[in-house]
Amino acid sequence: MKALRVFSVVGIIVTVVMLVGCAIIISPGAKVDADSFGKTKKCAVVTIMGTKKLNAQKGFLQLFMKVPEQNTQPILDKLRPEVIKAFRKSKHLTVKSEKRVLNSKAYKNLKADEPVQRILFMKVELNTAKGYKFLSDPQKLSRLAKDLNVDGVIVVGMNFSVSSGIAGGMFAGLGIGVKRFKVVTAVSAMAYDSNGELVWKDAVHKSSELADSQLAVLADVRSVDFHKLKPYAFKAGKEGLNVLVDRLDDGLEGKHVGAHVATVTP
Repeated sequence: MKALRVFSVVGIIVTVVMLVGCAIIISPGAKVDADSFGKTKKCAVVTIMGTKKLNAQKGFLQLFMKVPEQNTQPILDKLRPEVIKAFRKSKHLTVKSEKRVLNSKAYKNLKADEPVQRILFMKVELNTAKGYKFLSDPQKLSRLAKDLNVDGVIVVGMNFSVSSGIAGGMFAGLGIGVKRFKVVTAVSAMAYDSNGELVWKDAVHKSSELADSQLAVLADVRSVDFHKLKPYAFKAGKEGLNVLVDRLDDGLEGKHVGAHVATVTP
């Protein structure tokens, strides 16, 4: 069995090309070991995590100010059932009941890892969906797969951010004109088999439609009501999960699954 190189589910390497009023986000192509999947194979989702803050862009002057970044816990909790629903749509795997996983003695007794990931020189704090633990150690995941009597375990990660665009000009990092906002949700996943080998990894980005007109402001992002952005983050996350599972099925059916390209135009 060919093992895949380990990567951080939150620290996905992407290429961002900035254009006039938009950005192109390129996620790496999917990698999957087809022998590890199939309808006779059982898997369990054991971690649903996401960056702790809904991050906003910061202008030049805002670097010296505290910009409000809202906690993503409610978004993750709302997306929790959507994760299981998405994977159950796959034609190539059988997902163990979430209730049986979370209520199992093996899961309850397992010590969670510290909910942070280090990316380059940054320390990223993470949330986990209600009832889930942050698990990242391959050997710990391997033992859990055996204890749960499944062929593999899946870890799902999400990163929520706000993309802004201005119809007008800029002065010292602030918009002179109408400022528009979209939410961008990165959804990633990796799966380990019972031997601790990484057998699948992929990532996609989805952006929401233009946010509510009330969010079109002339000042900096501190004027934004981030609570109004959360439904857009949920919708983009749900769509991203479905795309992720579709790409898994395509890869297992022998179709080419290249880099996922998302264009964000506020």
